[in-house]
Amino acid sequence: MTGTRILKIFDSVKKINTIAATLSGVILLFITIAIFVDVFLRYFFNRPSIWVTEVSSYLFLYLVFLATAYCLQEGQHIRVTFLLDYFGDKGRRIMDIITSLFALTFSVVLLWQTSIMTWTAFSEDWTSPTMLNAPFAYIYVSMVIGSFLLTLTFLGNIILMVTSGKTVDQM
Repeated sequence: MTGTRILKIFDSVKKINTIAATLSGVILLFITIAIFVDVFLRYFFNRPSIWVTEVSSYLFLYLVFLATAYCLQEGQHIRVTFLLDYFGDKGRRIMDIITSLFALTFSVVLLWQTSIMTWTAFSEDWTSPTMLNAPFAYIYVSMVIGSFLLTLTFLGNIILMVTSGKTVDQM
């Protein structure tokens, strides 16, 4: 596979990550408005809703998992760099590749385990034990999507670091 073809693939991944992060922002806006309305109804009309807290906590999973790959793509994730300051450019690049390989391994395991859990929730029809009775499978699918995008982004970072010395956020 040529370098240009790899860049085109990761450009597509970057676009998908951007769409997912935008959706995450819309979800955050919805959660904020829903909680505001619920607080207003609770304190001024003594009529709280029964669904806002539960739905907001489920949507929070979507919020986090949809934005994680975009955060990595833009280089906005948390990094501990006090050791990297002692290395030169080549040493930093090697350490970035090593830590990205560990992170890729973690994201693959996360994808694997969340996929198993989501499949089990679908096949066994898991639902929340509340009045809302929300199907967990539709909640857990956010973790699978987010883990998949995170895995692709880490893989793209590693390939780009090895081939060109740059990361996705530098392209």
